This record gives sequence, structure tokens and C-alpha cells, in this order.
Amino acid sequence: MKNRVVVAGGGASGLTAAIFAAKNGANVTVLEHKDRVGKKILMTGNGKCNLANMSDVHGKYYSSDDDALNKIYDTLVRFDAVRTRDFFKQLGLYTKEKRDGGVYPVSEQASVVLDMLRGACGRLGVTIRTDCEVTAVEPDTAGGIISVIQYTHDETEQNRGGGKNKKKIVVSEKKETLRYDRLILATGGKAAAVSGSDGSGYRIAKKLGHSIIEPLPALVQLKCRGDFFKTVSGVRAQSRLVLYIDGKQAADEEGELQLTDYGISGIPVFQFSRLASRALFEGRSCEVGINFIPYITHLAEVNTTHFHDMPVEEFLFGLVHKKVAALVCRKKKIPAGTTIAQAGDGRVRECMELLRDFRVTVTEPNTFENAQVCCGGIPLSETDDNFASLRHGNVYIVGELLDCDGICGGYNLQWAWATGAIAGAAAADTTIEKRFSNDYNKSAENRNPI
Repeated sequence: MKNRVVVAGGGASGLTAAIFAAKNGANVTVLEHKDRVGKKILMTGNGKCNLANMSDVHGKYYSSDDDALNKIYDTLVRFDAVRTRDFFKQLGLYTKEKRDGGVYPVSEQASVVLDMLRGACGRLGVTIRTDCEVTAVEPDTAGGIISVIQYTHDETEQNRGGGKNKKKIVVSEKKETLRYDRLILATGGKAAAVSGSDGSGYRIAKKLGHSIIEPLPALVQLKCRGDFFKTVSGVRAQSRLVLYIDGKQAADEEGELQLTDYGISGIPVFQFSRLASRALFEGRSCEVGINFIPYITHLAEVNTTHFHDMPVEEFLFGLVHKKVAALVCRKKKIPAGTTIAQAGDGRVRECMELLRDFRVTVTEPNTFENAQVCCGGIPLSETDDNFASLRHGNVYIVGELLDCDGICGGYNLQWAWATGAIAGAAAADTTIEKRFSNDYNKSAENRNPI
């Protein structure tokens, strides 16, 4: 008889697991508690879907210890970005690589990625059930039973603000149980709850005996102390940022900084936000030094000799955004209209020093709703190499539920595809190596489409 594989969660890792399990002979059902699968896929890469990255993965991922990191890197050797591109090519999706190594669909449409995954599920006979909430899992030696609630929704019109809008309401719910031979938990973490990641997978895993490293927001904006942020909100500046934890440098990034009314944002902030999240959770202090003038190597390069009649603030306009220049002058108590001659070269040099190392104190990360991923989760030491639970047989754990998070650039989706593929193949009583042994080394043109 075919293995009955139930996949809890219809995101990137869940749909991939379903495809690999079905292609290897399993009877697969996907349970998704939102009204459609793959909502988070549609949000990735600003709607363009950065699928993976062809660059070296070392140093691009975080976990709780070195053993876990080694397991992550071993996984991404077994199913790397090349295999990800090949997998999608078998689905009918062609991809392209950009200068930074990022891999995107040639159409740069995230919706096409989801269409291809759903189409493959349909052709392979995967049953997808939406509006279906998993409430309990009871494993046994032969598999287990999963309890679910199937919701039925209807739309109702509501008057709000003088206009009408439609809202979905639950009109009925049906409780039932499903028998499984293998269960794959792919419910996601707690980031971007609107996409379906509500943390329910952690509760299920905990009841199955797993420990949980506290999930925290990652790839997220950082809130900072200071009432001046409202005056510079909306400013974007190419900057170099250094993160200090308890006064010691922990990371540095360069890129476009975005200033908000509550703190700092942008890719360089996202890249080290998980370090700040974890440090703040542990009660440590976090500070970010912003270099607004990274293009100036030595301050001696900036000569004020011919500008003594120019107001200091105006002089700084030539170096940074006007709002930042004005903020620096206020910080240094230089009144508007004060010329360089009046202020003195020393005061101007102090402004330059501040532009080169503008310190802000981080108070907390932004919320899970604003985060792209979580850091923390189920320790990798509690799963085997195929991501089967070491607490309960016949249960697999994949994707963001695990204690693994990557930086921006396609690395988190790569983890989702890799863990989903490996666990899905294993759940169908095969391994990822066997899955590729016969056809991976053939030319892509000759491989059978899924």
C-alpha cells in the first residue's frame, strides 16, 4: 500500500515536501489553515520571489551552535541552489541568476512560482485542503492520527466609513480525524502571520516532546531610542552600519539604510537584526553605529578652506541628505545660518565625526507581523539527517519551524525547498540521494517533467 503522507502547512517547504512524497509514490494530503496555499511565497522578493542564491552558503545562515550549522551546510550540499533550479525547471519554470547570485523566475513573478507548485501537486494527485486547522497529533508505532477542524466561510457585506466591503465569516466547522503513516510538520514559524505562520507548529512539536528555542523576529526593522527619528523619517542613505552588543562589535553591513519614525530599516539592518533580537531577549545592550559618509575614507579629504562664508548646514548638504545634515547641526547645537567661519573648523570636524559614527540605541525588534522570518525554533539536534523527529517516529519537521534562519537573498527559501524535498522523499520511504540517482545527472532537457 502507498504511504499516507499528511503535510501540515501549504507553504514553500510544505508544497515541496508534498511534491517529492507524491512523486516517490506516496498518497499525499496537504492541510492549510488559510484560505489558500503559498501566501508567503507571493510576498517574497517584493513579489518577484528570490528563489535561491548561487553564492557560497557558508556564513549566510544562523543557528544555535556549530553542530547545527554543519548540519545546515550538509543539507545544502545534498540539495543546493543548482538542484533547486533543476527542480523548478522540471516543473516548467525557467530561472535566471542576477549579479548578486540571486535566482529569480525569468518573469520575476512570485505568483508563477506558486502556480507551478500547485500545478505539480495537481498532476501528482496531491489533495490540498484549505481552511483546515490542525488541533492535535497523536503518533503511534504505525503512524498516527491527526485531528483537524474544517472551516466553511461565507462573505458578508459590512458598512464601514460610509462604504461597503466584504468580510469572510465562519459559518460552520467540522471536526474530524485523519490517519497518517507519515506526518510532515511544515507550518512555518511566527513571522508574517497574515501569510499563515501563527506559531501553531511550535505548540504541536512541544506536545510531541520537542524543546523550543524561543522564536524571535529576524530580517526585521529595529526600533531605537530617540525622539528625533520623526524628523528624518523617510530618508534613504547608502551607509555602513556596525552592530555593537554590550559594547563589542558583532556585525557590520553596508547598503541602503532607511530611517523610519521609530528607528532603522533596510537590507543592512535586516541582515544583522536576528543578532540584535537575540541579544535584547537575553538582556544585553545593542547599539548601531551609522556611517553616513562611507565613501570618505579620511576626513582630511574634506577641505573647508574655500567655504568659510557658507552655513555649516548647507556645507553638509553636499555630503548627506538635508534632513540628516540638519539633525547633526541640532545635535552639535549649531544654529541655522551659522557659517563655517563663525562655527570654526573644529566644530565642522565634529559634525563630520558624528556623520561617520552616528550611534543609536536599539530598544527592540519590530513585531513578528513585520518580520520576514524567525530565529529560533526546534533544535536541529532533535531531527535526523532527513528531518525525521527523534522524539516520535513517522513525524518530520521542515522549513522555518527548525532553528535555522538565513540572511536576505534567497537563502531562507533555499532552506525551505531543501528540507521539504529531503523530508518528502524520505517520508515516501526513499532518500533524496535515491530520488536523484537515476535522473539528476542526465541533461536537464531530457528529464521528465513533474
